Amino acid sequence: MEGKTITIKKDMLWKAAAVLFAVLFIISLFTHGFGIGGKAVTNTGETVEEPKALEGSTFLVTGDPVCKDADGKPYVILFSTTWCPHCVWIKDTFDSLANEDFADKINLQHWEVDTGDNTLTPEVETRVPAGIGAIYQKYNPQGSIPTFVFGCSYTRLGNGYERQGDLNAEMKDFKLVINKLLE
Repeated sequence: MEGKTITIKKDMLWKAAAVLFAVLFIISLFTHGFGIGGKAVTNTGETVEEPKALEGSTFLVTGDPVCKDADGKPYVILFSTTWCPHCVWIKDTFDSLANEDFADKINLQHWEVDTGDNTLTPEVETRVPAGIGAIYQKYNPQGSIPTFVFGCSYTRLGNGYERQGDLNAEMKDFKLVINKLLE
């Protein structure tokens, strides 16, 4: 009889542990992994603010100062690859920013990281420059593509409107963020 009592208590203990785990999991879903208040903890123990969405945009606000080239133009960069279908979908729309009236006020670059080429220059580069590569690594350490970094102040991983097939919404979003950079 005594052995049966212990078995019942073990079963109850496992059920209680499962319920506790389920409750903690549900709480973590609503608090962004217990990052209550929009804060995250890095693997070094440092607490950092989680990025917030730019109002009216699919881009996130990094909180970083605008990164600019030597001429004072903010970098507007797309990182892609030649083999990524999502990159191919957005390529022409992003590249057409070079034809906009604000193009002379930004440093527009489109780096295909698999070939090392900036598709917006007549030269065929074979390597992403170290400084530009560092920007990619900082804002996307996982190496996802496409990655958009607008002035180091706004970033986005992936396309914002590809599911809807809406390249016009993508262009509108790009222009909104660039105008914020130029304010």
